Amino acid sequence: MPSTRPRAAVVLSRALRHDVFGPTGWAELTELADVVAECEDSRALSLHPRRHEAEVLITSWGMPRLTEDLLRELPSLRTVVHAAGSIRKLISEAVWARSIVVVSAADANNEPVAEYVYAQTVLALKDVHRRAHRIRSEAELPPLDGIPGIYGQPVGLVSFGSAARKVAARLRHLESDVMAWDPHVPPETLRRLDVTPVAELDELFTRSRVLSIHAPLIPGRTEKLITGELLRRLPQGATLINTARGAVVDEDALADVLRERPDVYAVLDVTTREPLPPDSPLHALPNVMLTGHVAGTVGAERRAMGRLVVEELRRIAAGSPPAHAVSAHASLLRA
Repeated sequence: MPSTRPRAAVVLSRALRHDVFGPTGWAELTELADVVAECEDSRALSLHPRRHEAEVLITSWGMPRLTEDLLRELPSLRTVVHAAGSIRKLISEAVWARSIVVVSAADANNEPVAEYVYAQTVLALKDVHRRAHRIRSEAELPPLDGIPGIYGQPVGLVSFGSAARKVAARLRHLESDVMAWDPHVPPETLRRLDVTPVAELDELFTRSRVLSIHAPLIPGRTEKLITGELLRRLPQGATLINTARGAVVDEDALADVLRERPDVYAVLDVTTREPLPPDSPLHALPNVMLTGHVAGTVGAERRAMGRLVVEELRRIAAGSPPAHAVSAHASLLRA
């Protein structure tokens, strides 16, 4: 057992606490940390009589931004452990200004994302999406001509963060020609992982039978990064998969391209607005699958994030640095 139990404030709804930790994980957490405040939201935290003692703040989805005003109520805070993926909506400049260590469970959240992309890639290369629609609409069995099959096919990854790395590792089983475009990752790093670096984004689109988007949404930089011009470069029979952020894709242009190119299929787990407005043309297009933000952790999958949080608390209690700390710079590059 560690000699020092950090004082922790936990801001989670009861339902989310159950999903992320369960009875076993919660028992481990309370053994490792002295939970001085257990709150359902940030307002309850800001009024809690022991808020000033909290050295560690444990959060997840739904936690409002850690503004300077809220941080004033947490003078002892040294570490934020976020039991979710991206920290972008949670962390303000005030957090970095106070040199607070920020830990994200994105690595655990990205495991099911990678499984989802792998599964959709297999379905795409088996032409399952289009065939299922044709069987339903035409009541006939389509021919097998033109189906590429799952082995040795070119798959492109837009950005190469944690989720994309996990996707690439899974695709090795399919002997895929995995390519990636990421201006922040050195080409030699990609080559060491058996991934072909592609310098220009338009080239990646031209070469990819399946193209999976993993780029973060950085205001003013990656909004509508995926343009209609790029989408029109996709080869015949290509499939686009987006599990990153909807606004990275120009959705109006995507709808236009999908109307023009019935051979192209789009699997969209994320959209710019969620839920997608009822009048969006993406609802009616036959070459679109909308899966409603299910790629990330759901149900029992969330326990993996809880286990990561517990392990990070174990390191903190032992005086060791967290394994999943995120720097201010790196936070801009996460989806």
